[in-house]
Amino acid sequence: MTAFEPDHINSSETIANSHLSVNSTEVESLDQIADYHRLNWQDGKGKAALCVHTVFEYCDVARKSAVAVEHNSEGIWEFRDYDGKAAEAYRHRPVMPAAKNPLGSKSHCGVEFVRALDEYRATQFARRLSSKGRFHLF
Repeated sequence: MTAFEPDHINSSETIANSHLSVNSTEVESLDQIADYHRLNWQDGKGKAALCVHTVFEYCDVARKSAVAVEHNSEGIWEFRDYDGKAAEAYRHRPVMPAAKNPLGSKSHCGVEFVRALDEYRATQFARRLSSKGRFHLF
């Protein structure tokens, strides 16, 4: 899996679109996810390394990094966004097939609550999450 975040420019559109890029194994298999990333980042060559985390791990690490992620009354995970309003903590963000990568990624999702992390908390989040990962080569 890969994680990219756009540069934070003082634009509400850029900030609102900022997320940790992940894939859901409920939508695609690890092999399919690895195929997408191998083609996208490695010109289809070599093995792709994936790190597997659960939603519980993301929520736990968020809590330990001072971001509350909770279920709302409709069963949707939410957090308090940069504007103080409730926002979805996880969002499905499928990537359509394109010339660069005809596979696309039906399983692409965003961990949205990373927008609530300042630089110090983001470092805590990354360090804690990296200690929980299970790495796989495909």
